[in-house]
This record gives sequence, structure tokens and C-alpha cells, in this order.
Amino acid sequence: MQTTQILASAFRRAAVRKRMVVLYWFFHTLCAALAALPLLGIVIPQVSHSAYGVELMKQFDLAAVAELISTAGEAGSPAVIAILFSALLALTGATFLAGGCVKLLVHHESPYSPGEFWEGCGRHFWRFLRLSLYFLIPYLLLIALRSGLARAITKHYESGLVEQPVLYANRALQFFLLLLAGLIATAADLAKVRLVVTDSRKSLHAFVASLRLVITRPLVIFPVWFALALLFAAATFLYLTATSALGILILLFIAQQLYIFLRILIRMTSWGAAAELHAILCPASSQPDAVSVFVPVAPEPPARESGAQEDFTI
Repeated sequence: MQTTQILASAFRRAAVRKRMVVLYWFFHTLCAALAALPLLGIVIPQVSHSAYGVELMKQFDLAAVAELISTAGEAGSPAVIAILFSALLALTGATFLAGGCVKLLVHHESPYSPGEFWEGCGRHFWRFLRLSLYFLIPYLLLIALRSGLARAITKHYESGLVEQPVLYANRALQFFLLLLAGLIATAADLAKVRLVVTDSRKSLHAFVASLRLVITRPLVIFPVWFALALLFAAATFLYLTATSALGILILLFIAQQLYIFLRILIRMTSWGAAAELHAILCPASSQPDAVSVFVPVAPEPPARESGAQEDFTI
């Protein structure tokens, strides 16, 4: 199956789950609002007297926001607590909702049911949470690899007077690491789909199997990830281009929400693509794990001996 067919089928899986996409968007918007409201109470009074406030809202420069919070002193502590709480809530809630989303995207033939969605959220929450912790390992290895290669590049070109080779080498390194990070993210999606399809609690086994699948079948998996990455990059480019031309706050807010909704739709499409890839690459594991059930059976009554019956007639 070609990449375009996989993506088209994955998009159809996500498109038929409109209520699920809206719910996922609403949850992320709520978490962002919980973090933004205390933050705006600190930022706006400090930048509202100049045009810098509009530019800050357009680009949302995190470094500038962090500097404003640090200069606020004790007044910035509630904002920091709110941001940390919102981040923890977003990560936990996203893991919880992912169980129901992946379940309904895998079983896309069945009609949408709130009961099935919430049952999938609760059933797969701890499995997905353990899976997320396992996938911290390759990401940490990726960070260590980046640090080691960056030091090696700097050491190799430290005697030179021209910075252009260092610049090209760092860009090539960033592109290479971006590809590895994308393949790791694709492996995480495949592992989620595997847990849902097999209805298994073996998160570690799904973690190892999905990484092995990405390593052994890159020519099938990489084009799908690259196409989704291009869609995400195009959406980000359109958002940045639009916000640079907007000067009205309400239009900027609408553009931000449309961008978040589009990102969530791409996220759902990536889970749908993982379901399509799993069906193609792992057809043997499309059945749930067999569970042995002990059924007690009543013992059979003893058989009567067959023999000549006594004659009691007189």
C-alpha cells in the first residue's frame, strides 16, 4: 500500500471521530487556559504600555516570558505553580485520553460510543503510562548522542578559523537527530496501537517490538512519518505567516485555536496511520492475547457394573 493510501485511510479514521477530536482539543485548550490566565496577569501589566506586548502575544517568546516572571519576584510564584500544574495535568490527561482515541481509531468500523471511548481511556491508561516511561530511554539516549556528537564536531573544527563547516555540520546533526526523534515517536504510536489491538498489558514487550519494527522496516515507515512531518511543518508555517500579519488580539486567538485544532487532527491521523501500518506489517498480531480460563466441570457419575442381575423371584 502506498504512502498516500495509508495517509488517506488514516485521515478517514480520524475524520469520522469528530466528537473525539473536539474533546481532545477542548481538553488541551482548558490546560492552556489554566496556565495562561495567571501568566497573563503578570505579563500584560508589564508590556501593555508598548507595542512589544502585541509582538509577545504573536510569537509568545518563552525566554521573554521567563524573564518577566523572574523580575516579578514573589508575584510570579503563582504563575510558575500554575504552569507546572497545567503541564502535569496536560501530560496525564493526554495519556488518559489517548487510550480511548487509539481504541476508536483502531476499531474505526464501529460507531462512536462514549461508553467505549471512556472504557478505552481507563483500560489503557496505565499501559500507556508505562509505555511513555519506557520511551524516555531512547529519547535520553538521543540527547546524549547529540551532546557527544556536538562536542566531537567542536573539537574537530576548533583549530579552524572558518565557522562555516561547523555551521553545516551542526545543521546536518540537527536534521539527523530530528529524523531519529521522529522514528522514535512513530515507534511509540505503533506500540500504543499494538497494546490496543492485542489488548495486552505487556508494555515492555510492545516497546521492544515497535522499536524492532521501525529498525527492520524503515522503508515502509519512514515515508509515512515524513509526510506527516511535512504536514505539521506546513501548518506551522501558515500559522506563523498569518500571526505575523494579524494585529487584533481576537483574530490572533482564533488563529491560535485553529492551529491547535489542526495539530490535534494531524496527531489523530498519525495514530490512524500507525493502525494502518500495524495491520500491514503485523497481521499475525491482530488478534487479542489468548487468556486461559479455568472452567470447573462436575465429575461424571461412576459407571454401573454390567453383569448378570440376580433373580429374586419366588
